[in-house]
Amino acid sequence: MVILFCAAAGILIAPASADVTCWKLSPACPSVGDLITISGKASNNEIIEVSILHEEMVPVSEKNYEYQINKLTIPKSKFSNENFFEVNATGEDGVTVKDMNVRVKKVKWFTRHFNAIDGNVSASQSNVPSWMSYTVKIDGDVSVKEKPEKNECKNGPNNGQVKLTFNTSYEAAKADSKGNFICSYDTDSLPAGNYTITIGDTSEEFTLNPAKDKQRK
Repeated sequence: MVILFCAAAGILIAPASADVTCWKLSPACPSVGDLITISGKASNNEIIEVSILHEEMVPVSEKNYEYQINKLTIPKSKFSNENFFEVNATGEDGVTVKDMNVRVKKVKWFTRHFNAIDGNVSASQSNVPSWMSYTVKIDGDVSVKEKPEKNECKNGPNNGQVKLTFNTSYEAAKADSKGNFICSYDTDSLPAGNYTITIGDTSEEFTLNPAKDKQRK
């Protein structure tokens, strides 16, 4: 199965459910590997679309950046094949992104290359098969604005960072005749860090802690 990523000019977040009145996340402080439950109220029989956003700051090394996800899984939409995944790269701390390679591996590697426009580059894919997980490597070239020598720290110059923004959206549930809905999200394939979940017009941030077995070590 080959995933062909499409270039995008910026971060495109698919529209979320418009008629959701309230929702909550459980557990409130999840760890990697936990099954998150989302429950709430919406219009009767409303299809509930969930959007999950996550950012990673990737250090630049010798004018390159690289980040790998070992088992990316995109949830299946309940009522269509219209799930969505996107990654966006922009430079930080004097870094300008030149391009981005998205390399996807199941049995062998498949690579798509994207050139940046004004230091911003995105790749997106809809209808991603959800019954398999993928190894995804994201890398590319950057230019780094030279800094005065006096601003260099004792450990060497600051080469800057690239901010990778990941966005996933999918149809997670359908409200019943009374407007109640409940759905779940498996965090096993997610890295620890800060996330933003958007449902309807409401966005909530939460922190996904490291897996419990790693916390005990």
